[in-house]
Formats: sequence, C-alpha cells, structure tokens
Amino acid sequence: MSSTDPVAFLNGDFFLTSIAQIPVGDRGFLYGDGLYETIRVHDARPFLWEWHMMRFTDGAVSLGITQPQTTESLLGNVNELIRRNSISESVIRIALSRGVGERGYGVTGEEQPTLLITQHSPPTTPAKPLSLVNTSARVAIGDPLAKVKSANKLGSILAKRDAVAQGADDGLILNSDGNVTETSSANLFWMEGGTLHTPPVSDSVLPGVTRRLVIELASALGQTVREESVASDRLQQADAVFVTSAATGVIAVGQVNGCAIGTHPLVYQLQNAYDAELAQHAAVGY
Repeated sequence: MSSTDPVAFLNGDFFLTSIAQIPVGDRGFLYGDGLYETIRVHDARPFLWEWHMMRFTDGAVSLGITQPQTTESLLGNVNELIRRNSISESVIRIALSRGVGERGYGVTGEEQPTLLITQHSPPTTPAKPLSLVNTSARVAIGDPLAKVKSANKLGSILAKRDAVAQGADDGLILNSDGNVTETSSANLFWMEGGTLHTPPVSDSVLPGVTRRLVIELASALGQTVREESVASDRLQQADAVFVTSAATGVIAVGQVNGCAIGTHPLVYQLQNAYDAELAQHAAVGY
C-alpha cells in the first residue's frame, strides 16, 4: 500500500484517497451525525468481523441511519480494499454518516447515507506499560449514545489532550457518578483480590468488541470476571491494570495517576490468548 495515497472505498466506488470527496453539506462533517467501526486486519482478513458488524448495525439502528449495504456486501468491499492496497496487517475504518441533509438538527429521512472505508497502518505496540491519568472528560450515566461508536468523539479528544498535557499516555473518562468508564480509545480491566474486573456497560461504557473477546478468553482460562463500577483511587491500588482495543489488543498499564501499578501473570496469559486467537483466525479464515 502506498503510504502517501492508498485506495479508499466511498459510496460504491474505489478511489485514491487524494481524490475521494465528501460533500460540504454532509451531516457527518457538520454535526458528527454518524458512526464508525475500527477493525483489525490480520493476515489480510478482518478480525472478529461478525461482532463488529453487530455493534455497527445496532448503532445505525439507534441513530436511525440506513445502512446502504448488507454486511455481506460490505465485507466484499473491505476484502477488495485490502487486496488493492496490498497490506496484510492493518486497521480498517468503516464510517457511516447520515449524508447530506437540510441545515439544522432535524432530519427528514430522505438523506442519502455516506459510506467511507479506509485502511491504515496498525499502531505501534508500546515499548512499556501505559500511564493513565484522570481527565476532565465526562459522560452521563444513562446516555443512550454511550453504547454507539459515534462519529462525535470530542470527549475522547479532550481526554487524550488532557493526558498529553499531564505527560501521560492516555486519559481516563469518568461518568456522572465519578466512576471510571474507559480511556480515550480503549476499555479498561483491573485485577483485584484474584478477580478480574471491568466497568459495566451500564456505567456508560462502550461495549468494546475486544473487551467482549477478553472476557471470553479470561473465562476459558478459569478466571472469574466481574463487571463492577470503579473509582480511580481504587484503580491505583489494583494488583494489575490493562486496556483493550481492536487496534492494539491487550496492553498493560504501569501507572495510574502517578501511582505505580504491579504486574500479574493473567495479563500475559491474556495477551498470549489474544495472539492465539489471531493465529487461529488466520488459519481458518473466518
């Protein structure tokens, strides 16, 4: 894949990204009126495709945006994009907006959705465990948009900006009850008292696809998993902390709000189990 001008898929056709165009009246640009999925590609195959499409479809239904393609035809276009760009290890981003509509927040139902698929180099695996800090980013308990991977990511942008300003790798987003939900781009897990914990989706946590996989992998390892609310000061006392995302998999955390966090064998076991899932995925081609 050319690093300067890869191919993208836009509204039914393939274009070089340098010439692909989205109308200035697109509501995704004007209002963040849309959603997206980030999918890891391993050995030229999208990983956990079915789970990503379940969340993508649920999100589109929640927002009332018509999907212009079936998940089967969408997969065909993703595979063709991977072939054209000739890169086997990457991240695919599928973005769907409501499209061009009337000015203002009202919708008519006559909008024609915009569908954009792009391919990107995977992020570099961190050389050391991450440092996390509290940020000013907040999400309200009960917010119906919390379960949608919305095109409006200002909260995540704020969390990342605050973290960088504090010299940390990533920022923690708290909810209106003061509990930690996730980082700017990943779900959160911690070990405490021999039990693996993660904040519940009901705390306004995005239902992450990799989060779901890790819960299954932990259970297969005989590890109890408990969904439980958590304050950041409790995280600082955890036996181990790690984060999960489609782009990076399972990444250890070494510091929360300046407090050093220890390690736990389960983190390495889950990293190995995740890598094994990737290898199996490549072998069977699902």
